[in-house]
Parts: sequence; C-alpha cells; structure tokens
Amino acid sequence: MRSRKGVLPIFFRKKSLNQRASTGPKQVPLPHDYKEISTSLKENEAYLRQEFANTTDIVFREFYMGETRCLAVWVDGLINSRVSHDLFRSLMLDVPPEVSRKIPSRDLADYLNRHFLPFYSTIRVEDMVELKRWVLMHKMILLVDGSPVGLVLDAETPPTRGMTEPVLESVVTGPRDSFLEPLRINTALIRSRLGDIRLKSENFIVGRRSNTLVTLMYVEDLANPEIVEEARQRLSRVDIDGLIDSSILKELIQDRRYSLFPLIKVSERPDKVVADLLEGRFAIVVDGSPQVLTAPTLFVEFLQTAEDYYMNPIVVWLVRLFRYLALFVATNLPGLYVAVTTFHQEMLPIPLVFTVAGARETVPFPAFIEALSILITFELLWEAGIRLPRIVGGAVNIVGALILGQAAVQAGLVSQAMVIVIAATAISNFALGSGYELASGIRLVRLINLVAGSVLGLYGIALGFLAFMVHLTALRSFGVPYMAPLAPLRLREMKDVIYRAPWWDMTRRPALIAGEDLTRSKTPPPAPPPERPPSQSRRK
Repeated sequence: MRSRKGVLPIFFRKKSLNQRASTGPKQVPLPHDYKEISTSLKENEAYLRQEFANTTDIVFREFYMGETRCLAVWVDGLINSRVSHDLFRSLMLDVPPEVSRKIPSRDLADYLNRHFLPFYSTIRVEDMVELKRWVLMHKMILLVDGSPVGLVLDAETPPTRGMTEPVLESVVTGPRDSFLEPLRINTALIRSRLGDIRLKSENFIVGRRSNTLVTLMYVEDLANPEIVEEARQRLSRVDIDGLIDSSILKELIQDRRYSLFPLIKVSERPDKVVADLLEGRFAIVVDGSPQVLTAPTLFVEFLQTAEDYYMNPIVVWLVRLFRYLALFVATNLPGLYVAVTTFHQEMLPIPLVFTVAGARETVPFPAFIEALSILITFELLWEAGIRLPRIVGGAVNIVGALILGQAAVQAGLVSQAMVIVIAATAISNFALGSGYELASGIRLVRLINLVAGSVLGLYGIALGFLAFMVHLTALRSFGVPYMAPLAPLRLREMKDVIYRAPWWDMTRRPALIAGEDLTRSKTPPPAPPPERPPSQSRRK
C-alpha cells in the first residue's frame, strides 16, 4: 500500500502554510489565497461587498440577534426560502438576549452552531476566501460580530428537473431511476442502494472559477487502496478554470492523452454505479452532471448492459455472442466487402460473383469510393438525427434511409449489395450493449479498416486488426490492464465476459481491481427440497 504522506500536504496546503484547519472539501489554494476572518463584522461585510460588487443576485441580509449584529449572505434563487425563514426566526426570536452578554464574542458563533442550529449541516470556516467560495457553491454563510469564525449552512435548493428514466441506458427489466444534476441527489441515490458504513465519500473543489464540488466514493474494504490513492492524486492535479460536466474531468484524469477507446466508464444509472462499487471500483460524482464516472474500466464492460444481470443467464449468453458478432461486423464488414470485391474475387462462390458483378455493372465508381460515400452519408444522417429536434429527426431519417438510398440505387450511383453492407454495419454499430462511447470510437476504426482493405486487401485488414489489438493491450485504466481478463488471461474471472454465470456461481470479485476482500457471494446453488418419506397417515 502506498503511503499518503506525499498527498496530504497537497490537499491541506492551507493548513501547513497558515496553521488553520478546515472541515470543507479538499482543494489546492494558492499560497496567497488566504484571508483571516476579522472580528469586525463591518470589515468582513466590506470585503464581501467589494468581492461581489456589481452582482445583483447576491443577497446580504443584516439582522440582530439580541444586541449582536449578524450577517447572512447567499445567492438568490439557490437557497430554500423556508429553511432561511426558519433560520432567521430561530436566531432572532429563540435566542435569549442574555446569551450575547454571557458568551464571549469570539465564541458566540460556535455557541450558536452547537445550541441553535441543530437541523442544519454546518461547516466551520476561518478563511474569508473559502467563505466566499461557499457562497458561490450555493451555500448560505453566517457571520457574527466579534467572532472570527464563519458558518456555512447547507440550505441549498438548486433548480433541478424531475427524475426520468435513463436515456442512453434504457432497459426493459430493472430499475428505471437515473441520476440528476444536483450532486447530493446523486450521492443519495447511491447511498440508498448501498447502505454500507464502509462506503466512503471525499469532497474536492475543482475549478478556479466554477468552484465545482466533486465527490469521490468507494467502499473502503473492497477498493484497492493504491487505486483510490491514485484517484486522489489525479483529482488534486486538476487545475482548470471551470468544470462544466463530468466528461471534462474524465479527459483530465484518464491514463492516456489520446485514445479511441473510453478508459473511464460513464453511467446515468445508480444500479450500475453501485454494482461497480461492489466490485471494488470507485465513483466520481460531479455537481451539475447527470452522469457518474466509474473506474478502473475494462473493454469487455462496454459490451454489457445493466439488463444482463436481471435476465436469464442462458439468454444473456446468446445475446452477448450477438454483441461480439456486432462488434466484428461494425468494424470490418465494409473493409472486408471492398477487399474481397477488389482483390480476392476468387473467394466468392460463382453465383455470388455474378450477382455482385451484375449489381455493380452500372456503378461508375470503384468499390472504395462507393463505400466511403455511403458511410459519410450515414455519419451525416447520424449527426443530423442527434442534433435536430425529435419532431424533425424522424423526417430526416425517413428522407435519408428511404428516399435518398432508394434514389441512389435507382440512379446507378451505388449498388444494392453495398447498401445492404452499410445497413448491416449501421445496425451492428447500435447493438454494442451500453457502449455508446465505444460505438463512437468504432466509427473511426471502421474508416481505417476500409482504407486498409482498399489498399492492401485482406492483408491490410489483418494488419489493422493487429495494430488495434496491440493498442488495446497496451492501454491501462488507473493501472489496470484494459483487456483483462482476456489479456492477461485470467480464467477464474471469465464468468462475466462472453457469458454471464448465474449469481450463485459468481463468487469472486475481479482480483486486479478489488482490494483484499475478493469474496462476493457464498450462496449455495439452488436445489429442490429433499424428498421426504410419506407420513404414517398417508400410508393408511
């Protein structure tokens, strides 16, 4: 296990430079990015008003608690009005007047936090710069005159949409809830399914200007400590002005700078994230993003769906075989067709040769140009169907698939066989399980194989396949081989690759990912009840 001594000074540099403690999320402040909270409320208010100058949606609410002047600051529209109303009523009416006379001014904020704010999640802050960040992170801050401490109250109610079914990972059988944009809703969805006390969560603030809250979640005794430590270090190295979505963070912390294949899995389903946590992976939840990152990631996971684990394992075996076949067709079929019709006609049966030759008799272009033009048209239709509104998208698909395709065949620009090949390729491209990101990368692999097949025939396709396999086996996801358990070959972990074993047979977690606890299940196989001898009454 790697030591954490080299990481903690990065997370808590503020403490080492200024000898101040902070209970907030881990962040990397600059050495001069620190300002003590003054005991003078007027000075603190002047600083905040100067920092938030020309900002009309920042609310400064001054009130008196007995004889003590207090100040609350928050962003209008992001704070629950009922919570703020209860807060002001509690401080202005429920606090006895003698409290401000008996309690020293320096300790008054801590006293209020312990005795009059029992229903609020609070953070004690001694840094004015950090307090300013919390305002921008949808929190309410409370300052008391004479106290060098600020209180951060979790009273946010950010704008959000209602919970809907997953869009990219829809299933027929299984849970139908999905993540939303607010971070605390997403962590609650995970926590509601995984009620384990060893499920840990660590907060980070990422983005110099956006101040985005990021939560790292893992099960302490299941996750590999070295992998979790590596995730902490990569999050601490992120230095960007704004973090808008989890996809941006994914590019900043993945193992390779450039890769066609996704090295971190993105999911909008809480059940999939919980399943990954139970296998020893970690999850990263980004505030404002409806998708959660999980890692380490394996290539075979993109040919699986959440529904595979809710269906009959025998049926899943057949479906996964079809997905692997779809992967081969989506990457190689256009290149194979061009290679065979251009260089290897002797491999075709004689009737098929005459059929293909007759279909291509009126086509004025080589097979490569013909395939490339249809593939480009298909890519344009794909992009048009995604970008256009749903009402117009159906009409575009009808025009592209029926009218344009049929007109091209009748005009003799393309052959019927090529249309069938591209159609089979398009269908296979969308049958790759939950791997939408994998399907996007396959598009470029398909074009490369098409060029290789048109130049060198089957030899070129074989070279391209070898190059991609070498690239895949060289990839790592947080140090874990991307092609595991196929390369390196681990036969004991092949129960959830090409086929899915029944739940009672999947007894171990992936050894390359999980920590020390590798036992997943000890449930015995199902069996009928033992035969019982007939009773004496039945004999009579």
